[in-house]
Amino acid sequence: MDQDLEFQEYDAFVKHLETTYPLMFAGQYGGIECAAGWWPIIASLCASIQHHIDWKNRQSDVVPQVTVTQIKEKFGGLRFYYDGGDNEINGMVTMAAAWASHACEECGSQGVLRHGGWLKTLCNTHHNLRESRKKSGV
Repeated sequence: MDQDLEFQEYDAFVKHLETTYPLMFAGQYGGIECAAGWWPIIASLCASIQHHIDWKNRQSDVVPQVTVTQIKEKFGGLRFYYDGGDNEINGMVTMAAAWASHACEECGSQGVLRHGGWLKTLCNTHHNLRESRKKSGV
């Protein structure tokens, strides 16, 4: 993928989240540090979290607003760090991390945790591409 296009898509995705969920992204969180294959998981998680908060807090504030502090890939897994929420939201975050552990970080297809340098969850296609790049020194 053209690197300029990749950055434009990243900026559009981040702006979409910040615009759609302004309370969730009100603080400084440093962006999203994972590839596009996991973006649908993150978007679904954010939608579920905010829907839960809005639904539970219709009558009174019983669930503290979630504010994202960091979203990233670490050791081949999705990490979603936040303040606020409740046990249901903790479960949603756990489920999203489990979903990402079986999805290619690059494209979202079925993936597995790959070793060989950095740990990454990748499909066969992106794993083979990564191995080819390592062999060619790119």
